Amino acid sequence: MQNYFMKNLVQRSQAVLQLFVGLGGVVCGAIMIGNPSGTLMQFPPDMLKESPFRDFLIPGIILFLVNGLGQIVAGVLTIRRHPHAGMVGAVFGLGLMIWIFVQVNMIGGRNVIQYSYFLFGVIETSLSFLMNKNQI
Repeated sequence: MQNYFMKNLVQRSQAVLQLFVGLGGVVCGAIMIGNPSGTLMQFPPDMLKESPFRDFLIPGIILFLVNGLGQIVAGVLTIRRHPHAGMVGAVFGLGLMIWIFVQVNMIGGRNVIQYSYFLFGVIETSLSFLMNKNQI
């Protein structure tokens, strides 16, 4: 009984986290694609001066596809208890941590949200390993 409860808790927590991150990635990525200047997101114009990008189009596409749609797909796999949901979740959790690491190194750590999303990546990856270990 206790093992079933823990598996359920891990699976539900993972799905909620993946869908939350995915929805945010889709919305923010779409805004960045639609307005690459960054004005709708209230990004300062000099934010990208140390990066290889001149506007937010390419980062917006990556955000939309990887941390948006990719996380949503991972969330659906988790909900359906797909046999590869744990592995897919680990890949996207690590991808989220890499995204934030690169972001902070390119534009600086400007906001607590960046560090929160890095923590979300750590949690997602950790839950994925639990899912793989327990075959949830």
